[in-house]
Amino acid sequence: MSELPPTIDAILESIRARVTGEVDTPPLPPPAPPEATPLPVLPFPAADPGSIRMDTAGMTLDQLMQAMLEPMLKAWLDARLPEIVEKVAQAEIRRIAGQ
Repeated sequence: MSELPPTIDAILESIRARVTGEVDTPPLPPPAPPEATPLPVLPFPAADPGSIRMDTAGMTLDQLMQAMLEPMLKAWLDARLPEIVEKVAQAEIRRIAGQ
């Protein structure tokens, strides 16, 4: 950053020159499209496809999302909840015991 940013007067003068056509500056090329990067795969247990209700007629988007997410959240909780509860219980016991 050896160069100081231009003053507001220099910026305004540049804009005026461009608007009045006093500057022969070729237009900038369009920006390159962003590279397509794949989305990360989250370590989330797959739900049984049969457990998702498929009678979506008349369902709101919220209801549809809930029907799709419930089995996945249940599987995640079933897999991780015992470990979470054990850690929290141990921490609470240590806190109460004064350790």
